[in-house]
Amino acid sequence: MAAALFSAAARAEEIRVELPDGRVETVDLEEYVAKVVSAEVPSSWPLAALEAQAVAARTFALAQKVAQGPLSRAHVRASVLDQAYAQGGTSVQAREAARATHGEVLTYGAAPIAAYFSASCGGSSEAAEVAFHLAPGATPYLAGAREDDADAGRRWTVRLPLAAISAALRKAGRILAEVSGLSVVERTASGRAREILVGTSGGSRRLDASELRQILGYGTLPSLLFDVSVQRGTAVFRGRGSGHGVGLCQWGARSRALRGSDYRAILAHYYPGAEIRRMY
Repeated sequence: MAAALFSAAARAEEIRVELPDGRVETVDLEEYVAKVVSAEVPSSWPLAALEAQAVAARTFALAQKVAQGPLSRAHVRASVLDQAYAQGGTSVQAREAARATHGEVLTYGAAPIAAYFSASCGGSSEAAEVAFHLAPGATPYLAGAREDDADAGRRWTVRLPLAAISAALRKAGRILAEVSGLSVVERTASGRAREILVGTSGGSRRLDASELRQILGYGTLPSLLFDVSVQRGTAVFRGRGSGHGVGLCQWGARSRALRGSDYRAILAHYYPGAEIRRMY
């Protein structure tokens, strides 16, 4: 059944994109892929990295199209919640990456995979089941906890006053008292924070680390691969990576391309067990 749905979606060769202003734009699928590549990665990067991004973007879009169904108003959103999307022109390099991989999709069995990707995994990939609370065995090609020496050096430090964290948590309805301390008390297999102990004047409580990142802002805390300490009323987060760390890591793909890997080898590393098929 999934194969039949996927085949029908692929033959249509178009995608409906919800723009930030709420309008829906119907785009040729290959033009959409070029626009995603233009928005997601710099045109100055090696072509192999752009080609890997093109296949991942096409796969993600088709998987969403199948999941949303033929009567859906839109299949994907033009945002980082799905895929970034250049509403203007596309780069020559992005168009070349789309052309060189025309119709190629990552599959597991007969269906397109959930081809998640992020900017940087910080040296260790995350399992999709953990990051997105999926059922066990749902994404065997995204098992996570894979070391990635090609993407290990992207470090960051963020300092946030405890008063600002307190205000954000109160607004979200998570606490009432002032925050006095923060510490990571549980981690995933990849080393990312899973649970945070939040100390307050009224006691302590555990908070899901992904919820804390959402409340504080994804742009504020680049990833969950961090340590945190409190210094003179300020929480100091020191971490690596950017994004959820599941699937293809864009900076890692760039490093691998610079080392001489082609896009097929790059995709094989980040989606082990998946197969590249030309679907149309």
